[in-house]
Amino acid sequence: MKIRISKTMTRLAALLLGVVVVPTYAAGDLTGMSFKDFDANKDGYLSQEEFKAKGKDDLAFKAADLNGDERLDPSEFDKYKARKAGDQPKSEPGAIQPKPAQPGY
Repeated sequence: MKIRISKTMTRLAALLLGVVVVPTYAAGDLTGMSFKDFDANKDGYLSQEEFKAKGKDDLAFKAADLNGDERLDPSEFDKYKARKAGDQPKSEPGAIQPKPAQPGY
């Protein structure tokens, strides 16, 4: 028995996968990302454009730019990354996560 998958089905699957993956990345998950991953021109600083190229927005850049010089040095990046890691919910392997409240209950 052969299964034919149409282009439409393939595109729909890709779209749904993208919708699931993008919010996780946009939420600030910097696990495994280093300063060097962001520093495209290798000048030792991150510009707003380099930061945005990795999916971060203007507000995140301003929050990370502690001294207001409109560029991030490795120390500012590390502090931003540490703050974002602290914002992520902690879970133990095998721990039961609480369910969100259901409307109407």
